[in-house]
Amino acid sequence: MTPSRFAVTAVVITATAMTAMGCTKTDQPAPSPSAPRGSPSDATSDVVLTPPELPPGHRQIAHGGPRRGAADLGVVRLGKGVSWVNVNCVADGGTGSLTVVIDTVGEFTVSCPSTTPRMSANQLDLAEGGKGRFHIKTGDNVRWSASIQVPE
Repeated sequence: MTPSRFAVTAVVITATAMTAMGCTKTDQPAPSPSAPRGSPSDATSDVVLTPPELPPGHRQIAHGGPRRGAADLGVVRLGKGVSWVNVNCVADGGTGSLTVVIDTVGEFTVSCPSTTPRMSANQLDLAEGGKGRFHIKTGDNVRWSASIQVPE
């Protein structure tokens, strides 16, 4: 893999923008202030984590989540040109991170805050097509949903 083979452009949207788009948190009560961070009663367990949106004119070729921890989502074949890898994530207590890997194509890391879901749209502009295994690498403290989308 050479850096000149592809370009990755990331766009991050926080929950403030999600609310403007009509996405909201659940109406569950706030956790007790004495609850330890990272426990099931932590505030992040009340956050609804939605799957990434599918833009018009695109189809989804692989997806996973919402779930916690690392996962292998199978082999994907990407054509020449623009594809999207979109990730929504949130961490329990503190900030977590998640690394998306498409073997032989590339990888990138997304920071996952604990207060609101992070929506990350990542554009892959490939000079030539390729295929590789789609992996998510993260700890069990990160909840995520991810998808790869290609033009129809």
